[in-house]
Amino acid sequence: MQVISSAPGRICLFGEHQDYLGLPVIAMAVDLRFYIEYEPASGSNYRILTPDLDQKERQVDIQAPRPATSDDFCWGIAQVLKEEGFQLPPGGIFKFHSRIPVRAGCSSSSAMSAAWLRLLIEIGDHPDKERYLNDPVLCAQLVYRGEKEKFNGAGGMMDQYTCYIGGLLHVFPDSSGSNPYGVEKLSHEPQEILLVDSGDPKDTQGVLSSASGTAQHFMREAVESIPEFSLSHSSLTYFDLFGGRLRDDRARMHVRNQMRNRDICQDALRLLRNGTMQSEILGTLFREEHEILAGTVGISTLKIDAHLGALRAAGSPGGKINGSGGGGTFFCVQGKEPDKLKEYLDKRELRYYPVHSEPGARIER
Repeated sequence: MQVISSAPGRICLFGEHQDYLGLPVIAMAVDLRFYIEYEPASGSNYRILTPDLDQKERQVDIQAPRPATSDDFCWGIAQVLKEEGFQLPPGGIFKFHSRIPVRAGCSSSSAMSAAWLRLLIEIGDHPDKERYLNDPVLCAQLVYRGEKEKFNGAGGMMDQYTCYIGGLLHVFPDSSGSNPYGVEKLSHEPQEILLVDSGDPKDTQGVLSSASGTAQHFMREAVESIPEFSLSHSSLTYFDLFGGRLRDDRARMHVRNQMRNRDICQDALRLLRNGTMQSEILGTLFREEHEILAGTVGISTLKIDAHLGALRAAGSPGGKINGSGGGGTFFCVQGKEPDKLKEYLDKRELRYYPVHSEPGARIER
């Protein structure tokens, strides 16, 4: 029996590079999906066909004590499900196909992992299988375990939550229960987002590791130097009063701008909850966040900055880089004259996608 699963990619609207600091983010699953087709087969390995990639085929041995590579998320997620008590088929043929730009900041790897987990749940056996079919938050956590914890990966849980649950999500730290993160579904989804692939691939884990290491170092300095400082709760006014205790100018600027980024996310959350996010306001908030990501976090590129500036001149209210950075994708609000934006992008032969909110991981048939 053939089974097809899929999961969406995602864009991070607000709170970029904040989840690993224990701060909330607002992300949206988009209508570019990763598909996996399964055919039962005899044997003791999973045969994975990847016609879209340079490596057209590989084998995954889910019984192996260690993964074949340092990023074999298929092996990692299978191990997590086995730890949960699932009985998985010993063999099978799996064909992967993606409409999500690869190595571009749209979480193609987490979309693959989410689709893979959903498929293995479908074809596996478990005495309490309904629990997993009806609890997307639990499943998103399993994706995180298989992707990050099994491989000591950098980054927070935004990607796994958004790709598995879908929609427009406010993902926030939550110490009140057993789940480390809470999820709020937002209903007022932006409708005018144009996602653009810069054409420059990025090193996701390398950029994340460097950016998160720098940010966490400066935050530790702030906590040690400023009385009762909290990145989550201290106000900018409080920081301006006591931030001078940070002797390193770079540390002081970094911490302050991370706090600004935090406040932009909270302002956006209030507007999205109330349904009052007009295009000009949305674009302005994107621009403000991009300035922080480009100048302080240092994850943008001169090419992406130039494209965003040109699209702004062509009529877009604003945009920002998407994902871990160092290349990849960016997006902007289309505004009142989207044809001018598309004309600019067509002349430069850049791939672009008008994107909308999309449901999470599912079985297609």
